[in-house]
Amino acid sequence: SPMIYDDGRTKFLLTHGADFIIAHNVDDGRELWRCGNLNSKSKYDSTLRFVASPATSDGIIVVPTAKGAPVFALKPDGKGDITNSSAQHLWKYNKTPDVPSPLIHDGLVYLCMQDGQVHLLDQFSGEQIYLKRLYNDKYRASPVLADGKVYLTSRDGHISVIKTGRQFEVISEIDLDEPISASPVFANGTMYLRGFDNLWAIKNK
Repeated sequence: SPMIYDDGRTKFLLTHGADFIIAHNVDDGRELWRCGNLNSKSKYDSTLRFVASPATSDGIIVVPTAKGAPVFALKPDGKGDITNSSAQHLWKYNKTPDVPSPLIHDGLVYLCMQDGQVHLLDQFSGEQIYLKRLYNDKYRASPVLADGKVYLTSRDGHISVIKTGRQFEVISEIDLDEPISASPVFANGTMYLRGFDNLWAIKNK
């Protein structure tokens, strides 16, 4: 999906696909910069495609790529073609999520892989802080932050709630016994889950 980068000083639109991420001026759509070779030409696989969307935070754009390729972290202030500009690349991590988009919170990057492994990275260095498996199923929904917790939803409807921060801890788990691919949405104290058969609204009494 297209994303807006906005740190209060700089604002632009990001498009992501066809092996590029491109920044566009929000007023007239003109291209500001682009980064290519995200699906490396040296080992290019034409059957792979970008699914996960980029994530942004102040001073960083985390860019997922095609399955089996890396995640890239870019600076937002580039100009022109920054594909080979080491000054615009903050770090590279050797594994990307296939479908779930990254989540950035409080200096940490959460990556949920398609097999339920959660990779927690330091936002500024890309260093891996932990690698933990949640639940043995496919994951298509993206991790979502709400009320200081991270919610991760498996394809078969198992929801894991973990603490934010550098220590891995599962707070609670929910089983809906219904397939889910959509990410949860939170509004006014209610969690909404769109399963294959039902729309669920879950709220504390």
